[in-house]
Amino acid sequence: MRAMIAIRRMAPRFLLWAIILLAAPACAVNPYRNDTTIQNAVETRAILQQQGAIEVRAAVPSEKESSELFGVPLYQRGMQPVWLEVSNQSDLHARFAPYSVDKAYFPPHEVAYTFRKRFSKQGATELERFLHSMSMPRVIEPGTTVSGYVFTQAEPGTKAFNVDVHFIRGESINEHFTFFVQVPGFRPDHAEVDFDSLYAPDEILDLTVPEFRKRVMALPCCTVNRNGTDQGRPVNLFLVGEGLDVLKALLRAKWVENSLNTDVNYLNQMDYFFTRPPDAVFRKIRYEGSSRNELTLWLAPYRIEGKPVWLGHVKHAISRLYGVGEYFFGARLDPDADEGRDFLLQDLWYSQALESFAFTRSGDAVSSDEPRNDLSGEPWFSDGVSTVLWLAPEPISLMKTQNRGWEEEPGRTGGEKP
Repeated sequence: MRAMIAIRRMAPRFLLWAIILLAAPACAVNPYRNDTTIQNAVETRAILQQQGAIEVRAAVPSEKESSELFGVPLYQRGMQPVWLEVSNQSDLHARFAPYSVDKAYFPPHEVAYTFRKRFSKQGATELERFLHSMSMPRVIEPGTTVSGYVFTQAEPGTKAFNVDVHFIRGESINEHFTFFVQVPGFRPDHAEVDFDSLYAPDEILDLTVPEFRKRVMALPCCTVNRNGTDQGRPVNLFLVGEGLDVLKALLRAKWVENSLNTDVNYLNQMDYFFTRPPDAVFRKIRYEGSSRNELTLWLAPYRIEGKPVWLGHVKHAISRLYGVGEYFFGARLDPDADEGRDFLLQDLWYSQALESFAFTRSGDAVSSDEPRNDLSGEPWFSDGVSTVLWLAPEPISLMKTQNRGWEEEPGRTGGEKP
């Protein structure tokens, strides 16, 4: 009897090992296959920039193109290839720095090692050789053109990155390029909005600074639900800049775009302002955790100093419920509604995207002793002050950012109760 019991207990283990042994040869003999014809499609849509004697072209393959070109699902492992072509039209040796594209880039041999178990020994070797041959060279000889890939961390939406090329000999010259490349297969929510037709020409007001501040005070304090019956969180951010400048500033600060979502449940849960859902949503996720900041923006029907105004707020999700869990249960938000406002100011400043800023009173303060509830039933409090941020079309030194001094900067002292 004991022998029978022992055999029954051992049977599942033998079965498991049998499955492993049968599967192992199948995995071990897989050859490496890829399709290099995809490269032509990638190069045809490359963006060209030139600085001095250095010319750079850049493109980013889609997830599908990447899998076919390299024969492995790079995006699924958090890897995104960026194609570069650098032409050195000077008589000096130049050097490309892949660190400038992504501080945490993946060397080609690391990429190959990640996928080695998918192929036979020969297949893994072929993958390694191909990735090495396709990687971007570091040195560009005088009068030559080189091209290749940098394997970066995968990001949804428009790919924003820098390219630095410096000369090895001669005077110290560093050519700096900034690219914003649309990746096929992803269409952000703001691309679906026809901003030119949101307002009639006679609806758009050109405001002076005093008129703008009065307009801010007259606005509703908060977002509302889809029916307009319940209040959400305060609108305490105003961005001043052309749409493309706003987008570039946020991408430089590593905010990621949100894809269009037309799901009825999603739209019912969104914040509304000007009787519509946000024109654009951007997110910034902590890589070491699951908390995140979410920026929602609406184009306003007025301009200040000749530039469009965008209003919105930042929600800081402090719980670990997001994705599937958030869909069913919602996310726990930071009750301090001003924290996101202050974070965005600092974030854009340190990203060299902030030309100037100001603070202006926008509503009544809400005490933490008597908080209000947002559309999800989450409590919030606020000091009733909004931040106005003028965005720089090009990177600007931190020391050149100006405080316009409309009102004293809000904040708490060390011993003050929030």
